[in-house]
Amino acid sequence: MSYSLYLCRFADGQPVPMDETAIRDVLGPVTVGGMPPTGVPGSWDLEAEDGGGSEVYGDALGLTFNRFSAGRILDRVAELARRTGAAVLPLGCPALLTSQAARRHLPESLRAEVIVVAPEALTGHTIQLLISPQPEPRRRPTLPHFPYHPSPVATGSVSPSDAPCACCGQERGWVYTGPVYAADAPDSGICPYCIAFGKAAERYDATFIDGIEGDVPQNVAETLLRRTPGFLAWQTPNWLTHCGDGAEFLGPAGAKELEKYPDAVDHLRQRWPDDRFEDFLASLDKDDQPTAYLFRCRVCATHLAYADFT
Repeated sequence: MSYSLYLCRFADGQPVPMDETAIRDVLGPVTVGGMPPTGVPGSWDLEAEDGGGSEVYGDALGLTFNRFSAGRILDRVAELARRTGAAVLPLGCPALLTSQAARRHLPESLRAEVIVVAPEALTGHTIQLLISPQPEPRRRPTLPHFPYHPSPVATGSVSPSDAPCACCGQERGWVYTGPVYAADAPDSGICPYCIAFGKAAERYDATFIDGIEGDVPQNVAETLLRRTPGFLAWQTPNWLTHCGDGAEFLGPAGAKELEKYPDAVDHLRQRWPDDRFEDFLASLDKDDQPTAYLFRCRVCATHLAYADFT
């Protein structure tokens, strides 16, 4: 980083000495070659614990930090400012102060643009944000409600996207990332709203779930197949049912995740009537095969699971 940053304490518009002991205590541990027995070197190099560095020039009346790195170096600068009451003056940015009263002591040319923060809020990260402000994260619209797939972002079936939807052409802020079963549908790029409202299913004669395990009413099957985001699996995914209704898909799971759901483990055991089940259970991995797929009954809240691999 090629910025310069100044640290200076003021009284009645004039620089006044910072506490030299504080300078030595804060910067000494990261001074290359160490501090001299007394005073400060006048010019020296810093190397912080995270490998970041800076050139430093000056003395107790003011310090200049050149070519400094983000990270622990700026933490040291913030600590020194807090201990000495000095103003942090990044080049081309407003002054940073830890008290409103200190503002009147600044030179008049610096008083117009000042940011005052509580001492505990003056950190290296605060200084970094002043120098290189980060854009506010985009506030994305609320997703439609999917009764059989309540959290598609958490399960990985829906992701943030700024691209226009391949179906409706609108930029919705989200994109479906699961499977699409249709001859002429795009492989990707459909927004979850077009799934929820049935527009994608109608336009492409598409389904998003390939198979339903068990018998459910026709309207439930229609909702599951054509208005519910599907999920990716190692084989063709199956949607589990229970109590005559489709179950809620909660996401992929490994052995660790299934520890919280003994009823799902029992259901999985029934599907794997083999004396090697415990070894198979221990091998399940959320992110690698074999993987379990966790569901919950919408009627009785029983957890269900099945597993697959290539």
